[in-house]
Amino acid sequence: MTQINPFLTIRQAVKTHYETYVYPQFPLLSSVRKCDTYALNLESLWARFNGEKLYLEDKRILLAGCGGFSPYPTAVANPNVKITALDISKANLQRAKFHTWLHFYFNVDFIESDLGDTPTVLGDDRFDFIDCHGVLHHIPNICSALKLIHSLLQEGAFVRIMIYSSCARKPVQSAANAMKIMKISDVNAIRALYKKTREGNRFKSCVDSSYESRFDWGLADLFLHPYAKTYPLNELLALLNEAHLEPLLFTHQGALSDVKAEIARLRMLETSRRLSTNFILFAGRTEDSGRRRKWQEEKIKNDTLISLNPVIKKSLPLLPFLSLKPSSKLGFENPSIDAKGRFLLSKFKKPLRKSAIDPVQLATVEKYLQALFLIETAS
Repeated sequence: MTQINPFLTIRQAVKTHYETYVYPQFPLLSSVRKCDTYALNLESLWARFNGEKLYLEDKRILLAGCGGFSPYPTAVANPNVKITALDISKANLQRAKFHTWLHFYFNVDFIESDLGDTPTVLGDDRFDFIDCHGVLHHIPNICSALKLIHSLLQEGAFVRIMIYSSCARKPVQSAANAMKIMKISDVNAIRALYKKTREGNRFKSCVDSSYESRFDWGLADLFLHPYAKTYPLNELLALLNEAHLEPLLFTHQGALSDVKAEIARLRMLETSRRLSTNFILFAGRTEDSGRRRKWQEEKIKNDTLISLNPVIKKSLPLLPFLSLKPSSKLGFENPSIDAKGRFLLSKFKKPLRKSAIDPVQLATVEKYLQALFLIETAS
């Protein structure tokens, strides 16, 4: 008797889900502001974690589960980087490809495949940055997936992960389980149920709190996904450790810049059942912890170089007389770039020694460094 592989069954169900509900499905002509892609710029992220410029000619980014949109903003942030967009859904890839090409970005290779198949489809390719946003909680064998990600990272490279929090996601998971019990399997039935609910109902509050619930694809992802597992913080940290990965920076809303302090804060919020955000973080190979520690020590002791994030550098001249405020991407409210800020940032079009900065302006420079508008390197 032939045994059915449960992993393959789930994989096919997930694929079918995204063939039916492309995620996300923004209008093809909708665009992103260049300045809002600043936190996807490889050169700036590499400097943040390694304290050095990335001089490789063959720079590479992997979008491991790209969905129907992320290749476009990633290409905006990195027009000269080779980007590989991987997704299990052909419909997702087609949408992402049209969106990227319609905005005249052609540095992305689109591959229909699962993360588990990367040894076959990617061969010996290694990447400087892997973005795996909102994917791992849809994979049953998450530990194997994280180990695969580790194997695809070159020395000094990092991965960005978004994964569902058991505490924050509990209302959605409860509603999704209720849908299965009631055998609700399409978004029209969900909308009909929503219309019948009263104010204060937990399901209604759950829908109202999500921007994506305005769209069929958003409702389907919230309540109809065939496999969505959630994780408490300690389990996530244990999984990362088993895959020889360590957190470098948490970037969900309200995250603290110090990793240990943020882990302590998250544990406290989980214990009190007040955690309301999913986990978003950058992680790096534990083998590279020595080089990262060395950079942190150098940053304190030595005179570093400060320069502009390339995306911000290109964005400054676009609206010369208006304040510029890139959307928050690192977990905190960004500072506005007003006329005075533009003048200050323009000084860093060419790298400037930190020791040469006017002490009066140093506090503002530190804010721009934290926001990744400026980048700091050893040389």
